[in-house]
Amino acid sequence: MRIERLSVGLLSAVTLVLGGTQAGCGQPEHESPETPGEEQGTSTSALSYPNGSGRTVVSKRVVYKDGSGNYQAAPGFEQFRAAGAPDGDLHNIRIAEVDAPLTREAIVLMSSGQKMSSSGHNSGVTGQGASWDATCDAVSCPNVTLDGRSLAMKLRSLGWFPTGSTYLAVVNDNNFDHLFDSGKKQQLLNGFVGWTQAQIRPETRSIYLAGSSRGGCMVMRMAQALRANPAYDGIDLYVSSFDGVCKYTQGELGTSGEKINNPVRPWGTFYGGWATDLSAQFPRKGRLRMYHIAGGEEVAPASGIRAFSAYSGSPPSTGSNLDWGWYKQTWVKWQHKEIGNPYTEPGSSDQPRVVSETIDAQLTWLDAFL
Repeated sequence: MRIERLSVGLLSAVTLVLGGTQAGCGQPEHESPETPGEEQGTSTSALSYPNGSGRTVVSKRVVYKDGSGNYQAAPGFEQFRAAGAPDGDLHNIRIAEVDAPLTREAIVLMSSGQKMSSSGHNSGVTGQGASWDATCDAVSCPNVTLDGRSLAMKLRSLGWFPTGSTYLAVVNDNNFDHLFDSGKKQQLLNGFVGWTQAQIRPETRSIYLAGSSRGGCMVMRMAQALRANPAYDGIDLYVSSFDGVCKYTQGELGTSGEKINNPVRPWGTFYGGWATDLSAQFPRKGRLRMYHIAGGEEVAPASGIRAFSAYSGSPPSTGSNLDWGWYKQTWVKWQHKEIGNPYTEPGSSDQPRVVSETIDAQLTWLDAFL
């Protein structure tokens, strides 16, 4: 491999506020863990990848307000408004185009998790800092700095998708709100899919989607739409999910209210994922590769908000690491916010291992196909 091997064994539960406990989103958990997670689980191994260079970008609103306060579709993002979501919701979606060459052999799109308060939040996927939105006005957010340690900047520096022929964008705020009804979510999703399709060129050979938390669910659902379209059968589709959260009471991504326990969950916790027969969600698997890193900590107490977990056959009470060729799933013991941003949330002694089992694990997986 390219680099020396290092062997290793976003929504915050504190700050996330969803207007109190959600009706229909789950009941307080009261089962007991079966055995200490560290004794059940299996260690992971990932390469250690060098940091990339930080980059300053402009994050644009897909619908902005003009000088008269009227909503307008931003140039290059017209697909969002055309999909029918309300302008007030689209105004909160902000996307930074990092590289936008005319030749696009690859499309790379990465999304942070759901922004839940008046301030921004860190993302180890996109690289945005906690105050990324401090400069936002009615049109854009100038001077957003992307951390070189992030998945986006590490991947960019590796050159697997060359900058001269790769369209790279990061979604700083997807506004793919867990609380929205299914119809509005579908409109927002259609906007993201339409915008992604608009970037595809005759020479496009690969698409890579990555997201954490609600962003993880969103990119999985985007992949459903893209893989269902025979027009893109010749394009390789790669998807990385970091503790992707789908709403089981709406059946998002086929999730149900049956929980699969995390086999490496910390002792005394109830980490687990909402079960989904993922193979049924992706009947067309040609040129499809997906990797989901699951922790399954409940994002807010007694809310039922947690990651999904795939199964085959019937849902097991306790999960295991999966590798079906087209789909891989690895369980980790880390909190939801640590998976979403391993550079600031874990304690300093844990950070190297969390990075290795999240950001670098995804890069190791992707490296095997490129």
